[in-house]
This record gives sequence, C-alpha cells and structure tokens, in this order.
Amino acid sequence: MEHRFTVLVAEDAEPTRLLMGLVIEEMGHAVVYAENGLQAVERCRLQLPDLILMDMMMPVMDGHEATRQIRQLCGSRWLPIIFLSASGDEEAYIRSLDIGADDYLHKPINLTVLAAKIRVMQRISEMQNRISADSQKLLSYFNSNEREQLFAKHVMDSIVGSEEQDLSEVSSWQLSAEQFSGDVLARALSPTGQLCLMLADSTGHGLSAALACLPAVDIFYAMARRGFPLSAMAREINAKLNRLLPVGRFVAAALITIDWEIGCIEVWNGGIPCVMFVSERGGLLKEWRSRYPPLGILDAGEFRGDGESYFWNVNGRLVVCSDGLTEAENVAGEQFGNSGILQAVAGGGRPSPLDAIRLAVMAHLAGAANRDDISLGVVSLEAGDKAAREQAADHPGREDGGQLCNWLVRLEFNAAELRRDQAIPLLIGWLNQLGLRGRQFKQVLLVVSELFNNALDHGVLRLDSCLKEQPDGYERYFTLRREKLAALEEAGIELQLERCREEAGDCIRIRLRDSGDGFDHHSLMERLGQRAGESRHRRGVGLVSALCSRLVYRGHGNEVEAEFLLL
Repeated sequence: MEHRFTVLVAEDAEPTRLLMGLVIEEMGHAVVYAENGLQAVERCRLQLPDLILMDMMMPVMDGHEATRQIRQLCGSRWLPIIFLSASGDEEAYIRSLDIGADDYLHKPINLTVLAAKIRVMQRISEMQNRISADSQKLLSYFNSNEREQLFAKHVMDSIVGSEEQDLSEVSSWQLSAEQFSGDVLARALSPTGQLCLMLADSTGHGLSAALACLPAVDIFYAMARRGFPLSAMAREINAKLNRLLPVGRFVAAALITIDWEIGCIEVWNGGIPCVMFVSERGGLLKEWRSRYPPLGILDAGEFRGDGESYFWNVNGRLVVCSDGLTEAENVAGEQFGNSGILQAVAGGGRPSPLDAIRLAVMAHLAGAANRDDISLGVVSLEAGDKAAREQAADHPGREDGGQLCNWLVRLEFNAAELRRDQAIPLLIGWLNQLGLRGRQFKQVLLVVSELFNNALDHGVLRLDSCLKEQPDGYERYFTLRREKLAALEEAGIELQLERCREEAGDCIRIRLRDSGDGFDHHSLMERLGQRAGESRHRRGVGLVSALCSRLVYRGHGNEVEAEFLLL
C-alpha cells in the first residue's frame, strides 16, 4: 500500500484545527488531530507523522514541552515541526527555532502560505527519506565490505605467511597504507640450506595491489622449496605476471639467495630502491641497484634473470626495503632515503638494526601517515667458518612405512639441459618421490648435488677451483661459470641412483659419469685420506667423502661411485 504523507495538527482551537485539516486533505494528505500537547505526544508514540503543525500555547502541555518530548521519540529520524503562534515578534520566532521548530507561522493562519510551507516540508521530508534510505544501503554495503575485507585479509595473510616466517636470522617490519598491503616480504629455505628472500611491491594500494602479489608469492615458495636457482624463479614469476596482470600493472621485486656455506649473496633486483649490505657500524659495503624492469612488464623473450653475486668477508647486515620507506616524507617534504637507513644503522648497539631503522622512519614522519606501504627486512650475516651452519630444517619427506624398498633411477642430461642449470631441482623432485625423509633427504641431496656440480664445473666446463683462492676469486669463478655454461654446445652427464642392500645395511648407491677429460683423482683421494675426521662443513668432494661410507673414482676421474648408508 502506498504511503500517504501524514500531518499532525496540534491546535486547541477547534475551528482553526478543522480549517487547517480541510486544506491538508484537499492537498491529498492524511490528517491526525490533537487538542493539546500531551495528545500530540501520545499520537506520536503510536506512530510518527511526516509533519507536525504545533500550536505554542495549548492547555495540559504547551507546544514547547510537547516538541521536546517528540524530538526524543524521533531519535535520528528528522521530523519537520512548524510552530503556530499569535505572537509575531522576532524574539518569539528565534526562540521557537532554538527550541526545535523547523519553521514558524503566526496567526491568523494564511492558508495559502500554509499550503506552500507544507509543500516545501514535503519535498524536504522526501529528500531526507531518500538520503536516509541511501545511508542505510551504504551502511549495509560498508558492513558487508568490512566482513569480506577481513575474510580476504585472513586468507591472504595465511597464504603469504604459509612458509618459514620465523627464521631467526631474518627480522622484518611492515606498515601498510591501507587495510591491505601491496608489499610482500617472503622467505623460505631451500633443501640445501640456502635462505631465499623475496620483497615484492605491487603497483597501487589496497586489495588490488595485494592480489597482484599472490602469483609471485605462490611461485616463489614452490620453486624455493624445490631448490630452483634465483634466475629461474625470476623468469617464472615474470612470465606468470606478464600473462595475468593488465597493462599498467606490475610488481617491483628483489629476489635474494644467501648461501651460508660459501658466504655468497645473490640478488636479482627489478625496481626495488634499497638492497644493501652494510657493516655493523653502518658503512655501505655493497649496494645492488635496480638493473631490470619490474616483474610482469617484459615478455619471456625480452626478460633477463641474471643475478649479481657478492661474497661477504666481514660481519654485516643485509637490508632490503620498499620505496614506501625510502620515499617517506617529513613535513618539509624531505625523503628518508637510503642515507637515512645508513645513519640509523650506524648508531650500533641497542636497539636492533631493524628497530633503529623503524624508529628513525617514524621520527622522520613525525606522526604523519605513510602514503605508501612500507616493508623492511634485515638479515644478520657473520663472516668466517663460524657462519657456516646447517640452515635447512629436516625435510618432511615420508614416514618409514612410506619409503620404497627397491628402486633404480637413471637420468641423462645433454648440453641444452645443462645450459638451463636446473638439474638440481629435477633431482630434488625425484628424491621427494622416492620417499627419503628428514636428514637423510638433505644429506643424500648434498652428496648428489656436490658430485653433480663437481662433474659439471670441473669435468664439463673445466673450471679450476684454485681460482676461488685468489682475491675476488669466488665472484670471478661464478662469472666464468655462467659464461662457459651459456656457450656449452656438446656435453653430457649420466646419473644413476639405486637403493640396495649391503652388509652394513640399506644404502643408496650413486653412480655418475661426465663427458669431460677427467682429473688426477688419485692425488685428490690421497689428500682426503689425510684430512679424515675434519669438520663436515667443507664443500665439494671432501663433504661427499665425509658423508658416504664409500667413494671411488674410476677411469680418468670422469666416473665416480658413492654409497650412502640409510641409518
């Protein structure tokens, strides 16, 4: 049923009351009558009208008190009230408005003016009703959106934080500009103990920016856990984002791997303003400037995924942050910058480097809101042999009952496959399927990867390990390795893994043969025999010899067999 505009006439003089009622009915509206202020309040208790014509001077309760009580009944609803009075002075008019009237008519009532004022109040009332209805819709939408945003934030936080976010070597701080952050600082351990980090900063803010980062996070975790090299991770993430994101959307990112054993940091930087290695006193030792466009811009043919390596030999901190931190502005419009980071770290002592930077940024902002998402990560790195630790947690693998009892795997890698430098991730996939668990998984992977890398580097590529002992030797070694690998035309490596039973118990027998010319393996084995019992933290064939029950080279040194006991 269509609602009729209803007017309450509160007037003690019956002729005046009825005369106004006739005018209102002729206008097509409904009329309700009250002979005094108390009746007017009671009528409103039963149902609020759309307009009230309120006489100021009435018996039992005057118009002033009636208006006060009716306003309490209305709550947040706007109900127009027009006062009627025989007093025409300005003071009475002003007092009426202060009490709560919306308009004023003095007696005797001009019926034409009365009709005009009713039409005005009707238009205002209808507009108020529309505004109120729209406000309710907006409030309902806001509440629904808040619930959906909280749910989406919970899901996204679970996805982004689904891996090793509590690594003791890594401290981090994030401050979003909106409810959702377009920054992600992800970290994971590779099966061989390398620490992998990714700082991703999507264009824009809020939910849309956060969604753009999710494909990058998903690929990063999957590939880091499988041991893929940094270049492969960068290439795969770029390809996925290039397919998914619309034009104008991209993700600035820094991909970082830290090899504790050899003291090497490798960085791929596409659009991140700050990736630095600083001394404990805040001195800048190495800065990785952005060398590439952000992820998602270039297609696969144009993309370059080569990282830049640095070998640290003093204690320091790796600092990585998004532009929300470096571009944070104070009241004078000055940006915090990389210089602000170095000054904060230079303080030393307490608080920690991360807290020192965080406090310095907040002091720089001086209470102003950050205009962009802020992400900061700090990794403490120690130099020397004491820093060589087993960083990888036990691989989950399968329980004993899930392991295969007997198996044999043969793999062959030609020159094209070796150039892609993705053999180790493939081996990790096979070892996962074979059911090795925990420490066994890690140790077998170390043995296989060391033998494979030894065959590739020294057998196929003919690299000399003595190069590593020279100044900047490691950096020169890996640069030469990348160059020779890219130019490789004819080569091959054959690998065989077999689980078998020996007198000492079950073991994995590893056989490997490369197409190289071999080396003086007799002198090598003699040196290893002299170093028996030394720390297992050494690399290469020495590590393999320490982990295996048997290690034998054959031919010219391009064939090797090792046995690893499954204790």
